[in-house]
Amino acid sequence: MRFMGRYLRPHKRALILSTLLSVVSTGLGLVQPYFAKVLIDKVFLGDRPDLLVPVLAVLIVLLLLAFATRVSNSYLYTHYSARLLFKMREDLLAHLHKIPLTFFSRSRIGDIYSRIASDMADVQQLWTVTLPHSLFDVLTCLITIAILLWLNWRMALMSFVFLPVGVIMLRSIRPKLTELSRKIAESNADVAHSLFESLSGTSLIRAFGAEDLECRRLRERHADVLQTLLRYQAVGALSGSIPTFFILVNTLVVFGYGGFSVLGGSLSVGELVAFSIYQGRVFGLLQSLMDGFLVIQKSKVSLERVGEIFAIEPQVREDGDLILSDETFRGDIAFHNVSFSYDGGEQVLRELSFQIPGGQTTALVGPSGVGKSTICHLILRLFDPTSGVITLDGTDLKRFSTQWLRSRIALVSQDIFLFHTTIFENIRYARPEASEQDVVEAARAACIHDFILSLPQGYGTVVGDRGVRLSGGQRQRISIARTVLLKPKILLLDEATAFLDTAVEEELRSTLEALMGGRTILVISHHASSIRNAKKIIALGPAGVEYEGPYDGAYELNNAG
Repeated sequence: MRFMGRYLRPHKRALILSTLLSVVSTGLGLVQPYFAKVLIDKVFLGDRPDLLVPVLAVLIVLLLLAFATRVSNSYLYTHYSARLLFKMREDLLAHLHKIPLTFFSRSRIGDIYSRIASDMADVQQLWTVTLPHSLFDVLTCLITIAILLWLNWRMALMSFVFLPVGVIMLRSIRPKLTELSRKIAESNADVAHSLFESLSGTSLIRAFGAEDLECRRLRERHADVLQTLLRYQAVGALSGSIPTFFILVNTLVVFGYGGFSVLGGSLSVGELVAFSIYQGRVFGLLQSLMDGFLVIQKSKVSLERVGEIFAIEPQVREDGDLILSDETFRGDIAFHNVSFSYDGGEQVLRELSFQIPGGQTTALVGPSGVGKSTICHLILRLFDPTSGVITLDGTDLKRFSTQWLRSRIALVSQDIFLFHTTIFENIRYARPEASEQDVVEAARAACIHDFILSLPQGYGTVVGDRGVRLSGGQRQRISIARTVLLKPKILLLDEATAFLDTAVEEELRSTLEALMGGRTILVISHHASSIRNAKKIIALGPAGVEYEGPYDGAYELNNAG
């Protein structure tokens, strides 16, 4: 409830109204057994046949009112509970886009998806089904118990003698249910991750003939899930035995004590029938509450798993509000004694200091593993330095609005992601408001326009999951077109032409230089041809910056490492 409080408060009025409607519908729904008493004692045995039609008419009206109230309440509750849960899922997704990227590198994608889909589904069932039904059942149970005490308090007390034992049983098995619920959630996450991994690597699996191995692994995970589910059901059956003992005790009370009371004349037949009906309803309500108890324990674990993600601090903790006008924007980037490590581990960068001048092309070279890609991520503020300062035009990056900063800086890397939609939508993702002509011009600049037109559906061609229907070079050029459409002030090219042949790379480089004239370009590449036109070169090695200066054609790439 503490976790859900911020989501419940905006719907406080609807929640109060829903509770009031539940009370009204519950009270109206409990009139039938009492009317059965009136019909038996007054009409059938009391020789008042004239009351039959009026009593039935009133009963039908009350039952219809109860039905209408409950339907209205159900509509109201579903409306605000669905909005509540949609807001929670939207916040969860937004938070996932802010937390450290290292979370994704150390977490299994199946587990993350399980929390968003499966765990959120459990939460949705809790708030839209279990809680309203449990609230209705509790209210009905309390009112029914009050009616039973009013009808015959001695019989009622004898009926409830087993309830304290049932409460003690529930308290004792609750920790075990919570533990098993967590194991079920984790086992389902294992299955989800296995499926994701298997489908993502289907080409590799087929190449090694490992289809049977993957199926066997899935069967083993299913066996683990089944074993945990069976244990959960066994413990749940123990809690489900409570209503069974209750009905056993109540049968003895009604037909034993109640029967003798009717024969002795201290209890009427109508009162016994009404008491029996109300007592039967309490049994049904207890059974429903036991089922709800199991769901609540499972949903509690789901809420905790969702809450664990919300508890992760965002990666970028300081978001300033400073922006620069296009007239004053120069694009000078400087690293001042910058160090960085992932999650406090081994340092990737150690007190690096260098400058990337604005308005020209700078090459960043060095062997694999020295942190070239990390530098791009730091400039984009996907991470913040462990120590040191990165400045843009002399101002600390942390002072700028993150949204504004990322609208001025674009990264094209060899790790390309395309959405399972059309080529047109993949390019326009950078600027959703862009016109068709803007998209075409960006594709021309990325040297991919002619290829797109050669496809049967042209720009409407669906590229498949992660662009699987395209070659590496084609995906790369679409990624570059998407970046060109953004028209960034600073362009970061991290092995952006790794999949292109020399002729296409040269044409693309010339086009980008023409489009980005007077803007800042940082090129990372192992190809000497990609950095030949750079005005400045920064060479990194294991010890840090090994060379920083002009590229005059005499500097060769292998000098960097």
